[in-house]
Amino acid sequence: MKPRGLGRGLGAILPVEEAVIERSHAVQEIPIDAIEPNPYQPRLDFSEEDLEELAESIRQHGLIQPITVRAVGEKYQIIAGERRWRAAKRAGLLRIPAYVRTADNTQLLAFALIENVQRQNLNPIELALAYKRLIEECNLTQEEVAQYVGKSRPAVANTLRLLRLPPEIQKALKEGTIAEGHVRPLLALDSPELQLQVFHEIQRKGLNARQVEALVQQLTTPKPKKPAKAPSMMEIHLAELAKNLTYRFHAPVEIKGKPDGSGELRIRYSSPEDLERLLGLFGVQG
Repeated sequence: MKPRGLGRGLGAILPVEEAVIERSHAVQEIPIDAIEPNPYQPRLDFSEEDLEELAESIRQHGLIQPITVRAVGEKYQIIAGERRWRAAKRAGLLRIPAYVRTADNTQLLAFALIENVQRQNLNPIELALAYKRLIEECNLTQEEVAQYVGKSRPAVANTLRLLRLPPEIQKALKEGTIAEGHVRPLLALDSPELQLQVFHEIQRKGLNARQVEALVQQLTTPKPKKPAKAPSMMEIHLAELAKNLTYRFHAPVEIKGKPDGSGELRIRYSSPEDLERLLGLFGVQG
C-alpha cells in the first residue's frame, strides 16, 4: 500500500523523496536515552495527569504507536510523539519503537505542528505561536501555512490574531479557563483596556459566546446622536431681537430667556472707550 501523504500541501511546499518516506515506515527499536526532545515542538505544556495515565497504559500494554525521529549525530531528535516518549520514560521503558525520518529544521517544525494539529493537542495560543514560527523562522506565507495544516488562510489569520490579545487573556486561553469562541469577539475591540474589561465581565457573569458577541457589538456600535431640539417661537423671537440690538449698538448682544418669562440681556464691549460709547447710548454718565 502506498503510504499516506504528509499533510495537505506539505509535499508541494517541502518535497520529500519517496524513498525517504518508504524508509520512514520501517520501525526501529531505539534506546530511550538516545532520544532528545524536538526543539521546534509547538506544544509547550504537557498535563501531568495525562502523562501518568498514558505511562500506566504503556506499563500494561507497551508502546503501541511508534514515535517519529530523525538522526542527529549519535542521537535521535523527536519529530512527532514527544508525549508518548515522555510517558514511556515514566513507565521505565529502555527502548521504544520509532520511525527514523530525514528532515531539516523547517520540516521538523512542520511535521511536529501537523501531528499536533491533527491530534488536536495544541491550545489556541500554542497553535498561534506555532503558525507564527512557521512564518518567521521558515519564511512561509499564511497561505502556505494553511496548506501545511489543511485549514483555510482566514482560519490561520484568525488564530494568529489571538496573539494581539492582552497577556492575561492569552494565559486564560492557554490554561483552558476560557473558550476560544468567547474571546474571538474581543478582537473587534481596538483597546486592550476594553478587551480586559469585557474579559472580566465574561468571568464575573459567566457569559456565553452569543452574549459576548452582543456585548461587543453594543460597545462598537456608534450611539445615535440625539436630534437637535427645534427652537420655540420665543427662542426665535429673542434671537431676532438680539440680532437687531447687535446691529443697533454695534456690539454683540445675547438674550437668554427662561420658561417663567424672565431672562438675561448681555452686551459685550471691547474696550473702556467702547463701554463709554454704549453708556452714552443709554444716557448714562461713565
